[in-house]
Amino acid sequence: MLALTLMMPFLVLYADLMGILGGALVAVGLYDISLVVYLNRTMEAVGLNDLFIGLFMGVVFGILVALAGCLRGMQCGRSASAVGDAATSAVVTGIISIILATALITVLCDVVGI
Repeated sequence: MLALTLMMPFLVLYADLMGILGGALVAVGLYDISLVVYLNRTMEAVGLNDLFIGLFMGVVFGILVALAGCLRGMQCGRSASAVGDAATSAVVTGIISIILATALITVLCDVVGI
């Protein structure tokens, strides 16, 4: 649980970086926009609040996925089919909890004004 909770923010940073680099590749390669203009516009559009909210959501998602996996693993039976069923149930539980957490965090950010 600790490893997943700590690694999710790093995965968020990696995904953010890859998204910016992919956007730069498309902007420069297909739309003939200079790299400097792309980076300036990206910095104008995306603030540090967005980064911090993403990192916070990564921590929350890591906790939720770890809890879902541990819960369904503890409830698992002793047969091979029970392991498959528990894995499927853990994935569904994780997805649903992530969707609910995203909605809750979005509403809270809107109320706070972030």
